[in-house]
Amino acid sequence: MAAASMPSGYRLSASIEEAHGHPIYCVAFSPSVHQNDDDGGELKYFATCAGQYVHIYEFAAVSDVNMRQVYCDVDDEEQFYTCAFGGRGIMEGKTISSSNQNKAIYIDGDKECKESETDTIHDLSLRQGPALLCVAGKRGIIKVIDTVLQTVVMTLLGHGDTVNDLKCSPTNDWLLLSASKDHSIRLWNLQYGQMIAIYAGHDGHRGQVLSLSWHYSGTKFASSAFDNTIKLWNVYDNNTTGEAEKKGRIQEAIRRSFEMKPGDKFKTAIEQTPYFSTDSIHELPGCVDCVQFVGDLILSKSVQNVVVLWKPVVTSDDSASFNTLYPNFVNESSKNDFRIPSKVIFLRDFTVNNCDNWFIRFGSPSPYNEVLALGNQKGEIKVWPLMDEDDDNKRVICKLKTGGSTVRMVAIAGNECLVAVCDDSSVWLFEALE
Repeated sequence: MAAASMPSGYRLSASIEEAHGHPIYCVAFSPSVHQNDDDGGELKYFATCAGQYVHIYEFAAVSDVNMRQVYCDVDDEEQFYTCAFGGRGIMEGKTISSSNQNKAIYIDGDKECKESETDTIHDLSLRQGPALLCVAGKRGIIKVIDTVLQTVVMTLLGHGDTVNDLKCSPTNDWLLLSASKDHSIRLWNLQYGQMIAIYAGHDGHRGQVLSLSWHYSGTKFASSAFDNTIKLWNVYDNNTTGEAEKKGRIQEAIRRSFEMKPGDKFKTAIEQTPYFSTDSIHELPGCVDCVQFVGDLILSKSVQNVVVLWKPVVTSDDSASFNTLYPNFVNESSKNDFRIPSKVIFLRDFTVNNCDNWFIRFGSPSPYNEVLALGNQKGEIKVWPLMDEDDDNKRVICKLKTGGSTVRMVAIAGNECLVAVCDDSSVWLFEALE
């Protein structure tokens, strides 16, 4: 698949104010695309979450955006912080159905299966409809919504505190990662509602986990947390010696989770040690509230008005490059360095003013990551070319303005559009320019 051309800029095409009055913390695009019965064009979708509400929008063109569904959790104290599309719902070929926009669909997972060891297994493996929508927040409960049936089809229990981020695998959309204030990351099988693995413990995070990012291969992921660290974890163990692929504990647990039968007992795998960990990217005091893989490189953001692009030193080739760049380096950072790699190669940084508040998340569309966009507390958005030949990093593609409230998150859909969500309950859509 060829890379799309990088936009020359963006222009405002629509703005929407949601009626709930809460800050909107997350926006996520659906991978499901459907044909418009009217003109044969493509219909695409994105979701936002704020307070106890989830909104789903449909658009064929960026200037023609329609709200399709509104969900309201029955728990008035719930605060949704994250949403992600993954897995598959019912009714192949169906689009996300429309609800009465003046009336929210109330969601309550209490009637759903919540136990990991049960005689009745939720089996969604035969479903081939639009992607399911997963939402979570303050209560630590992940609710999985079928947007065609307009109901919660599964609740995932396991976290002991707020869930801050959800991410579905780019290579297997039935695999979901969740990051929590309880210092843990959990891997779930959405087909059967099974908790596959827990990433936490001795070498895990020492603060609430704020952000997750899958590697494009689906074999590993990055996490960042309030403890100012960024850690890289394996999901699949790849053997590069040319021999038959060796299966690690997590990989074997994934296989077993897809073979569950009624009455089976499942043992959740525990991973306490990442294959890389560093606290040297961002200054203290601070927290790393957003992280993303860019190929084998990493983008990360803290609360010092900067996003940093860097490379983890994890292979012998990386070490050779590091030693050439930093010949006088003396490792004084961590007593665990002898066991867990922690060296990094800094590549470049992207600065933005008025962005020292935490839980503000940038956007850079995978898999090509040609641009980077980040908002700030003044309602401004800055868009950079990510891999620019301009070494002094002065070039900015464009600067955008919203209504003046804090831009909590920016998401970009390929080379088509950019969506920003804000503390004043507003959603801003910008069309990409050729």
